Amino acid sequence: MIAILSKSILFRDIPESEISALLETAAYRVVTYRTKDVVALQGTPCNHLMIVLNGLLQGQMVNDAGKLVVIEELEAAQLLAPAFLYAPKNNLPVNIIAMESSEILFIHRDDFTVWMQQNRQLLQNFLMLISGRSHFLSDKIMFLSLKNIKNKIADYLLRKLPDALSTVIHLTETQQEIADSFGVTRPSLARALAEMEQEGIISIDRKVVKVCNMPALKQMAQ
Repeated sequence: MIAILSKSILFRDIPESEISALLETAAYRVVTYRTKDVVALQGTPCNHLMIVLNGLLQGQMVNDAGKLVVIEELEAAQLLAPAFLYAPKNNLPVNIIAMESSEILFIHRDDFTVWMQQNRQLLQNFLMLISGRSHFLSDKIMFLSLKNIKNKIADYLLRKLPDALSTVIHLTETQQEIADSFGVTRPSLARALAEMEQEGIISIDRKVVKVCNMPALKQMAQ
């Protein structure tokens, strides 16, 4: 566990011996979840620092109409909803679901507060992490609310390119998973992809997408 925590931004530049010493002062717990288990429900108070030790977690937001939007996916050494740990209204804005067998470390907020009072580097790391989350959430809001489906597809494909010279993307997600991350229905996504293919911007062969017109794709992503 210490080796995993040392890879987290939260514990950057903190020796493993210091991480171990901090853990000895807190009544932490490690919980194992199976695939599709619910870790926390939207609206649950966030009173614990939660760190992924292994597996894959997904933050999903569901509105009153039942529409699901995937906000993000989190892997080992990443934190779950750290921005809400000290918020005046600290209710989680998303459902947290285990997408595969996972383990999460829980540390109570009070214990973590003592840690930051004792360790300046930990405090700085946490503040830096929270600042980074603000940028992430701003970008996510912009992506979900201001872009149409084709804009989202173009942005998504450009981010999936292995490097600046590549034109081929091997998708690892299903159309339903991509649609959920965009906050749209799968038929709407499929229709937009078909239109982009007809326009000569991309070509699709199952899960392989080739960019045929890179300038047009970049323009569409703006």
